[in-house]
Amino acid sequence: MPTNFASVHTHLERAQAELTGTDPATQQLREAIGLLMDAALKAEFSAKPQVCEIIPFPRTEAGRPTRTSHHG
Repeated sequence: MPTNFASVHTHLERAQAELTGTDPATQQLREAIGLLMDAALKAEFSAKPQVCEIIPFPRTEAGRPTRTSHHG
């Protein structure tokens, strides 16, 4: 089952928003969550794309697409 990166990002944003303190520990946690968010984005966009099936369009003998509509 593929990872739901949108959900991961949402949860990390919410966790970061809950850290409202100004103490050094809170700041460190906010930075750590930011690093996790960056890692999640990197994983999302560097993941191998899913294999898609290419469906060819029907062609006529002349190599042009066949007309499937009479509307121009």
